[in-house]
Amino acid sequence: RRKCADIAVPADYWALEEAMSHPFVDIPQTGPISLGETVCVRVVVPAPKARVSVLYTPFPGKPWDSVQLDLVGNITGVSVPVRLRAVEDYRNSLRDSAHVYEADVPLRDADAFVPQGVLEYRDAKWNPEDGLPPVVYAPEALQVSDGLVVQVVDSDQNNRLSLAQHLSLPLCTEANPEGRWLNATEIPFDTSTLMPPDHHGRIWVPYTCRMQRYSYQDFTKCLIQKYPILHMYGDSNTRRMLKKLTTLGEWCSTEESHTTHPCLCEDYGDRFERFQVSREEIVIDMDPITGGNSPTGNFSKAMAPPNKSRIYFRRWGGLTARNAMPWSRSFDAGVQHFFGTPQVAIISLTNWDAAFSTRAYFAAQLDRLVALVEKSYGPETEIILRTGQHYCCRYDNSRTRRQYSRLRNQSFDSYIVDVFRERLGDRRRISVWDVATLMETQPLEIRSELPFCPSNHARAEIIDIENHLLFNRLCNPADGAEQRDTTNSILTEEESNE
Repeated sequence: RRKCADIAVPADYWALEEAMSHPFVDIPQTGPISLGETVCVRVVVPAPKARVSVLYTPFPGKPWDSVQLDLVGNITGVSVPVRLRAVEDYRNSLRDSAHVYEADVPLRDADAFVPQGVLEYRDAKWNPEDGLPPVVYAPEALQVSDGLVVQVVDSDQNNRLSLAQHLSLPLCTEANPEGRWLNATEIPFDTSTLMPPDHHGRIWVPYTCRMQRYSYQDFTKCLIQKYPILHMYGDSNTRRMLKKLTTLGEWCSTEESHTTHPCLCEDYGDRFERFQVSREEIVIDMDPITGGNSPTGNFSKAMAPPNKSRIYFRRWGGLTARNAMPWSRSFDAGVQHFFGTPQVAIISLTNWDAAFSTRAYFAAQLDRLVALVEKSYGPETEIILRTGQHYCCRYDNSRTRRQYSRLRNQSFDSYIVDVFRERLGDRRRISVWDVATLMETQPLEIRSELPFCPSNHARAEIIDIENHLLFNRLCNPADGAEQRDTTNSILTEEESNE
């Protein structure tokens, strides 16, 4: 099976104009493949027929056109995002030319896959910058010919990627493994040890490792044992995660609550007694019996109490100028001096930054942040970067006018990870908690539910699944070996000695 680089782009693609052709998908080779093999996928966007605007420009190295494309399994419903890149040709750098994009896509499920997608924006209108307004979301369907089907065959079910082999895989040790969503009823083994299902009865299953299901009590015991101090920097999405964590999963857990507005979308202003959600610096002490609560009275902020784990949460609106307290103040004041030395610091960006900052402003602030992180935390502190939430299928026409788009948010996410790894990766561990790709791999009809929440929050059931990515990253053995009930046995012994 040849890669895209080995398959010539037909010369007539570059001559296409909008008056001649709609944007379309091309798969040069469509014969059967085995699990794990790749298929070359291309999208051709004909040259515009009308005079183009020069107002919007893409980020360096990013495309003029925003194309959302998936390869979708006819039987399983598995949705594989196609991360397209511009073909290396000078015409792709021209605003008014036809553009050709391609990707080598690995397919790891036995099924017949067909392309499904839209052209979201032309002419870099996916990237509102410098005060330009978000552009109305009016996607164009991508033309797909009837014969464009890729059959993936699992001939003997001995392939490591075969679903039949899943239970023999090692445990996941990262929070960003590649995976797919499967209907729970179609998984051929007991699903009770897998991650919890979403509100459509689908379970996210990684390809090369296994995710365990953790109770919030077990995760809290893991924190006490391995992470007595944890620092978190984030926005309202982190707040919603902490509501789940501090209530040991009880927040928004009842069937009746699943359809309420706070659990589906916006919880700001709701009464919450475990910590003051409006404060910009919050200390939370966790234990597996009562959950998490902010301590009262006189206490040392820099030390976790006996048999508890302490979380320091710095609430911010990214690195924007919209923070009531400048985002850097905690670092300037000496965050470790006041709030202890953490084993892990989790940093969440993109959500506010893509919405309200230009790339140039954000790049300057990110440089400051990386320098402050290096100064504030030693090599013993792992840095976990939480991506922004996946954005799909709309634009912000509210008074807030957030500058969101799917491709813009993805560009911020990848830029953040690249900068941290380039600047600090040789001196400390930098890992990624990828909640964006988790949602991006959902079927399009489920992603299309996102427009019902203007703040782009995940609903409560999805927060549980996002949290499990972190639980497995922090608590599974580093070598991925099976080690169930270890934290339980250790802590039970400690408790029995009290």
